[in-house]
Amino acid sequence: MRNVLALVAVLLLSACAEGPPISASPDMTFATLQPIQVNASALVVVDNYKPPLRDPNIEHTFHLPPYTALARLLNHQLVPSGSANTLRATIDDASVTRTKLPQDKGIASYFTLQPTDLLQAKVLVRFELVAPKAPDIALGQASVVAHREKTLTDGM
Repeated sequence: MRNVLALVAVLLLSACAEGPPISASPDMTFATLQPIQVNASALVVVDNYKPPLRDPNIEHTFHLPPYTALARLLNHQLVPSGSANTLRATIDDASVTRTKLPQDKGIASYFTLQPTDLLQAKVLVRFELVAPKAPDIALGQASVVAHREKTLTDGM
C-alpha cells in the first residue's frame, strides 16, 4: 500500500512540473561581420520609421523589430575613421506587412499545402555626409533599398 501511495504522489508531483523551457530567440549581434571603416569623424543613426502598429504591418510584433536590428547593424558595422564630417544614416522604412492569400476550397485543397500569407519586408536607408558646421547641407548622399518576400503555407 505504501508503494502505491508513493507512486501516486510521484505521478501527481510530476504532473505539476513545468514543461520544457521556452527557447529565447538568439540575439542579433552582427559579431561575425567585418566592420566597415568610413571616412567620417562621427556616425549618427536616425530612426525616422514609425511603425503604424496595426494591420497589415506586423514588424512591431517581432522579438527584434527590423528598425531596431537595422540601427544595431549600422552602429556595429560602420566605424568612423576620418578626421572631419559626419555620416548620417537615416532609417526611413523598415516595414513588414502580411497579406492573406485566397484559399482554394476544392477537394484537392485537403491533399496539398496551400499558400496562406504573403510577408513583404522593405528597408530604406539614406546616407548623408554632412559638415559639422552645416548639418543641413549634404556633401554627399546615397540611398539603399532592400525588398524581401516570403510566402507562408498552411502548416507553418
